[in-house]
Amino acid sequence: MGDEALRRRLGRLDRKRRRQKSKVDSEPAPPGRGLPPGEEIDTPFGPAFLIQNQYPMDYKHGRNRLADILEFDTSIAAEVARQPSLGETSIERLVFIDTETTGLVGGAGTIAFMIGIGVFRDDAFVLRQYFLRDPGEERGMLTALQGDLESAEGFVSYNGRAFDLPLLEMRYMLGLRHQWSLSTWPQFDLLHPARRLWRMSLPDCTLGTIEKMQLDVHRTEEDVPGSLIPGLYLDYLRSGDASQMARIVYHNEVDILTLVGLATQILNRHQYQDSSELSGSEALAVARWHQEVGRLDAAEDAFLRAIKSSKPDVRVDALHRYTAYLKSQDRRDEAIEKWQTLHSLSPDDPRPCIELSKYFEWHANDLAQAQQWAQEALVCLSHWEDGWRRDQVWGEIEHRLGRLARKAGDG
Repeated sequence: MGDEALRRRLGRLDRKRRRQKSKVDSEPAPPGRGLPPGEEIDTPFGPAFLIQNQYPMDYKHGRNRLADILEFDTSIAAEVARQPSLGETSIERLVFIDTETTGLVGGAGTIAFMIGIGVFRDDAFVLRQYFLRDPGEERGMLTALQGDLESAEGFVSYNGRAFDLPLLEMRYMLGLRHQWSLSTWPQFDLLHPARRLWRMSLPDCTLGTIEKMQLDVHRTEEDVPGSLIPGLYLDYLRSGDASQMARIVYHNEVDILTLVGLATQILNRHQYQDSSELSGSEALAVARWHQEVGRLDAAEDAFLRAIKSSKPDVRVDALHRYTAYLKSQDRRDEAIEKWQTLHSLSPDDPRPCIELSKYFEWHANDLAQAQQWAQEALVCLSHWEDGWRRDQVWGEIEHRLGRLARKAGDG
């Protein structure tokens, strides 16, 4: 079911319930049949329903204990996430957050019917999940959540900066007329660091794939695919039968625990002093990170590890970036062999041949070699399909060959 259809359906259900309540002046609907155990919290804007669990610090989720994340300094997270403000926080004051919603795209008609947050408190990891038993309880849920977040310093999420937090901002504005810029808080959004590390080695970078293949987390049959969650919730609103809601609670619970484990794995890889412990794609991602922040020795070590990868696409990408790095350091002599290797791995790519031609023309003063590599670049280009880009590069190479021929003739 598309998001627009879901919004229309939810709107009809909400209007129907409001009409029924206005007729009988009833209280908000009690928990449906089969809803997981929880407690009702009173707020100035009505009740909120909370499910809470507590995990010991040595609880192991996949490969890591929950407490392992506390060994890292947020300065690393700030660099990894490119969020300098994260360095002014502490892990203990960050909130691990994930929402379940009535739509997967967002928009004014999308409601977060479950908001899960995890925090480290008093030598335990406390997981609190607010569940919207009825759309009329949203104001109470948002009010209760606000109380939980007032002492927080930032968030850890998976795509929360682009989806979960803007959605909550909108719900606070619509429900409570409260403008709360949650997306401007320090954010350790794990989506982009995870993609940088594993996009070249995993079939996709969904949280489910990463937790299974990188964290060794395997969900039980209690789980439910995320794509089914909006429909299950709307079925609950229509029927009042909450028997499937336990599966959504479980899904959200595991997501939040996975955020802790994933943050640990990401920070651990970026803290490695020995790049030999990394896979090729991980080494390439870490090399780029070190280079961005100016740790050039560490970047070079990681680039060299990535170049040894058994995966051709990782080797090619690593060689492109490493030769560009050597060129920027005016170490072209060291790049010659790498450009030649890159040419052998990517025979349709004229770029390494052009770089070699430039080197032999301008730095080695070997016009014969420069001409040979420019001609080889044309051979690479001959494999391209016809088009403006091919014509443009072909013209540039022919211009180079013309200049080289004139130079050779003058000689």
